[in-house]
Amino acid sequence: MVADDEPEILRFFKIMLEDEGYSVVTARNGQECLQAYKSEMNRTSKENNDPFDLVLLDYRMPKLNGLEAANQILALHPNQKLLMVTAFSGVLEIKDEKLKKMKIMAKPFETDDLLSTISQLVKH
Repeated sequence: MVADDEPEILRFFKIMLEDEGYSVVTARNGQECLQAYKSEMNRTSKENNDPFDLVLLDYRMPKLNGLEAANQILALHPNQKLLMVTAFSGVLEIKDEKLKKMKIMAKPFETDDLLSTISQLVKH
């Protein structure tokens, strides 16, 4: 799943990840992300699968920012793998222990670096 409030960036992530063979669900804000997450969680609970291999979140989004969405997702599914991309990584202080396992990637980044990070997170 990818959540970002900028349509061009969301489209870029979707195309890039689908080109790599991933199935991608998108959300335009943190609240939409959480709703889609809960829906997928209900669907996959019967199969004992994780809702998503990875949730990629932008930090700055309306309705719920990336940290708020991540916190609520981890409350629902503590083992969910999360990747936050942000231009504010230098000032982003993670105090909540459960959020400390979330990977943070600073913008701007190289596409190959992002794909490598995603691949590593999905495999482990």
